Amino acid sequence: MTVIHGENIVLRPIREEDYPLLVKWGRDPELARLLEGDYPQSLVECLAWHQRVASDRHRQLWGIELDGVGLIGDVELDHIAWRSGDAELRIRIGERQHWDQGYGTEAVTLLLAHAFGPMNLQRVYLRVFSFNERAIRCYRKAGFRREGVLVRRAADGERRQVFLMRILREEFLRIPRREAAAG
Repeated sequence: MTVIHGENIVLRPIREEDYPLLVKWGRDPELARLLEGDYPQSLVECLAWHQRVASDRHRQLWGIELDGVGLIGDVELDHIAWRSGDAELRIRIGERQHWDQGYGTEAVTLLLAHAFGPMNLQRVYLRVFSFNERAIRCYRKAGFRREGVLVRRAADGERRQVFLMRILREEFLRIPRREAAAG
């Protein structure tokens, strides 16, 4: 799997020594409220989950490592449809002290440059809860546009709005600050 270097972060493969952090983030109630996903809740689950992800050609997962600090989150392309060139993006900054510092935007931008460059994808989409303003700001900075709205019933019975967002390859490549990174 490719290692992707940015200005402040590196996207790199998940390693076994990352499992305790992944489990910690999987158990975090605030992260669970903001995100959907099949994140592991124990070290045993984490090993099986990581093996499943690593062997799935329709998923690619990277750890987000902050220079001099270590792992602060993860980012993933899921449901990769190689023929049509579509994939769904998910990101999680698990270490809260690194929220609101631009690392999520940098990780998303790096991953989009990889998706639209070497992977030759045509469209990346995502789902985000309407109340997750931090994530929505991040996605807009990276060039995503809102495409639709769903209403879902959460595990607690509450009805929640989910925004569908997407960015096309040609849109990403037209953003001037990214032309060098995407090429």
